[in-house]
Amino acid sequence: MPQIHCRKCDTDAEIMTENLFLGKLEEEVKQNVCGACWEEWNKPGGVKTMVINEYRLNLGDEHARATLKNQMRAFLKLDGGETEFKDYRT
Repeated sequence: MPQIHCRKCDTDAEIMTENLFLGKLEEEVKQNVCGACWEEWNKPGGVKTMVINEYRLNLGDEHARATLKNQMRAFLKLDGGETEFKDYRT
């Protein structure tokens, strides 16, 4: 199984093979993020939910979706994150 180096947790892990439904971002996430870090972001009640709630994002709004994408990039330490991730869990 191919290995990647996760930018978020700085470890080597197997590449994710399941469909993430991210469109153009999917390949970038799969090449740079391990399954455990993706699960932390995407699981029900996870960091993505926290961001949506803290920023009161209406995902029907294009600006809100862009904010969520920027927060995801910052949390997962991907290139192009235009903001610093603020972790409200701590």
